[in-house]
Amino acid sequence: MLFRKRNGAHTTDGGPLLPGAGLFTASRTVIGAHTRIRGTLRAAGSLVLLGTLEGQAIIKGRLTVAPGGRLEAEVEAQSVSLAGQGRGSLRADERVVLTASAVYDGDLSTPILEVHPGSILCGRTRVAGVVAPGRTTLSH
Repeated sequence: MLFRKRNGAHTTDGGPLLPGAGLFTASRTVIGAHTRIRGTLRAAGSLVLLGTLEGQAIIKGRLTVAPGGRLEAEVEAQSVSLAGQGRGSLRADERVVLTASAVYDGDLSTPILEVHPGSILCGRTRVAGVVAPGRTTLSH
């Protein structure tokens, strides 16, 4: 047979595609350093950006912009860690972390904002906070 199913080959049950493919999970996507994407990107899991993303990103997980990564987009994500450059609009449901090498210019909205010394943040920021245990509102 020309195309014969091998033991361990991928089936529709979500098993490995290739021998050793179990090392990678479908819930994490990496955009390489020499890759540039324009348009709308939707991801069901986590995304690591080493290259450039321009346009819109809707991520149902964590977005990590590595040092050298560039983001020029409207972004909606569960959480964001920025170590590269970003510009545009950023909305995270859980938290945004700006590491020491991060540069961000634009609108940012998140309940928790962690800004490390050395990072640069320009623009409008809305940090809504989270309700502390024993409280019912965010007001002081």
